[in-house]
Amino acid sequence: MGVKIEQDGPLRVGGVSVFPEAGFTRPSNTTQYTAADVVSNSTATTELMVFKNCVREPGGSGILYSGWMFDSVDAATNPNFSLTLFDSPNITLAVDNAAGTVTDAESLTAVAVLIFDATMAEMVATVGPNLVIVNSMPAQIFKCAPGSRDLWGLVNDRGAYTPASAEQFRFRLGIVQD
Repeated sequence: MGVKIEQDGPLRVGGVSVFPEAGFTRPSNTTQYTAADVVSNSTATTELMVFKNCVREPGGSGILYSGWMFDSVDAATNPNFSLTLFDSPNITLAVDNAAGTVTDAESLTAVAVLIFDATMAEMVATVGPNLVIVNSMPAQIFKCAPGSRDLWGLVNDRGAYTPASAEQFRFRLGIVQD
């Protein structure tokens, strides 16, 4: 006696790689950041970046195995940033260049952290007037919130970066979906 399996569509076996992206243009100023300051799109109302369709099914899981940060400027002193990924968009946000305000309860919705440290020469490439930084963290397993396939990202400075006016940042995640 055999077992009959019925399914709509092709049978999914193994992981599928996806590369969701999100980014922002920071404000038109050159005010230096201090450690833990938020790096964002606004000095009035910060918005989290949304990385769409990180998992196959709502509430699904995956393995974050790589990340890239693309910077529109290759400055004399390059950034050292962290990108925290949350499974919820309901985060208390500070504006650009202000100290982070994520609460203790909100921090429990963090599912991964990527470090983009331009001081690690082996992780950095200059591409014309632009900069590409590869994250320096090992693979991280994550799970999306029930009903969601997305992750939300918040960038913080880890040093004392002096930005260019209207500098653009874009982030790409490398994910194997379960």
